[in-house]
Amino acid sequence: MRTMRVLAGLAMAMAMARPGGAQTAAPATGDPALLKKSCDKGNVVDCYTLASMHRRGEGAPRDPSRAAGFLKKACEGGHSRACLDLAAMHRAGEGVSRDVNRSVVLLKKACDLREGDGCLQLGLMQQEGRDVPKDLGEAAAFLQRACEAGLARGCGALAPMYLDGVRFPRDPARATTLLRKACDGGHGDSCVALGRLLAAGDGAPKDARGAVALYGKSCDGGLARGCYELGLAHERGDGAPRDGGRALALYAKACEAGEPRGCHAQGRLLRDGVGSARDPIKAAALFRKACDNGAPGGCVDLGLLTETGRGLAKDVALAASLYQKACSGRDARGCLQLGLLYRGVTGMVNDPARAAALFKEACDGGDMTGCSTLAGAYARAEGVGRDVDQAMVLYKKTCEAGFAADCYHLGVQYQHSFGRSPDLAHAVPLYQKACTAGAAGGCYELALLHESGQGVAKDHPRAMALLQQACTAGMTDACAKLKGR
Repeated sequence: MRTMRVLAGLAMAMAMARPGGAQTAAPATGDPALLKKSCDKGNVVDCYTLASMHRRGEGAPRDPSRAAGFLKKACEGGHSRACLDLAAMHRAGEGVSRDVNRSVVLLKKACDLREGDGCLQLGLMQQEGRDVPKDLGEAAAFLQRACEAGLARGCGALAPMYLDGVRFPRDPARATTLLRKACDGGHGDSCVALGRLLAAGDGAPKDARGAVALYGKSCDGGLARGCYELGLAHERGDGAPRDGGRALALYAKACEAGEPRGCHAQGRLLRDGVGSARDPIKAAALFRKACDNGAPGGCVDLGLLTETGRGLAKDVALAASLYQKACSGRDARGCLQLGLLYRGVTGMVNDPARAAALFKEACDGGDMTGCSTLAGAYARAEGVGRDVDQAMVLYKKTCEAGFAADCYHLGVQYQHSFGRSPDLAHAVPLYQKACTAGAAGGCYELALLHESGQGVAKDHPRAMALLQQACTAGMTDACAKLKGR
């Protein structure tokens, strides 16, 4: 007898430990009348079963209102899934009045009853500010609980909070751990995100091949983003053999699966004849598809074809609208190209102030050509007040980024800037760097200094060699100076 009591107690404890709290086994029948009778006696599992039948119209008349009533009873009895389903009905206004606040209360109850989906839904809502005020602190807490409950998406959604450094101090190692857990749990987007961290060596040792394996896993699983990233790896030869044809095929697969960046990348390769014959007409169609579906890079490249009349009719006004769309979509190249049009391209108003504002927007968005162009505007007072200090700050930035001509321009500012004493100690190494990198102006200025002995040793043969170098690079002043010798 005592043994029987122990076994009965153990069975009850196991039932209580299952998700959904205190819920007993359902009778072996799908008869609505018997289920209702059992529900009325407090069997919350049968309340939930009956609710599901009425909600779907399977085995009982479809009646969302009645379904909501049974779900309410089951939820109040501790059935976590009933709370979750009732939350969805309140959020959608299905069989009950639409009531987001009530939905939130029910999701929290489901979460407290160890229903991971409830934690996940609440976390995502608060992370995105969808239907509720955005609250990253609360979002993180609920996503953590979802992750601990074994929901891969919860781990994957929590990971970016450790990368952006907004809610938590930036911790790429923690993000990597979460993404790996989510990826191992079958969340394809997390596999792609993990691959990108491995490719960059951010939060884990750099592992380009490991990244490619993750992209391949995601692509084989039907995730368009994975195919796109795998295409990039093959195009660049990063962790995979450089193979334009393979990259083109992967971009096409990504595009067909709904990844607009895949359409853009496929268009780029067709425009440039990589992995296939050049086809500007098909490239333009792919750029348009990318642009229409949210890839601003497609808008920029379609604009470039439209501006030049390559592959389709020339239309500067249409190009301007495409650049504006890209710029509004935070593509810095779009801002740059639109700014260049406002410099007086045929068919556009010459508006230096508007152009300078766009160059600044491009520069702030990380486009170094935008920074270089803006520096020139500050130096020449084109659309902005002359500001040599700001021009020099920008030239320094672009020189360090590999813009050889801007090393020359920065050197000129150190040597010749109005209102400043010549600073050859800074100018000379900048001219040398510019010249070595192929900027004729740097060679020319360095030649003049060697000829006069200013800031460097006087060295006529060296000056002549530098003038020849500048002349060969196309600088007419250098050629003229050589002829005058």
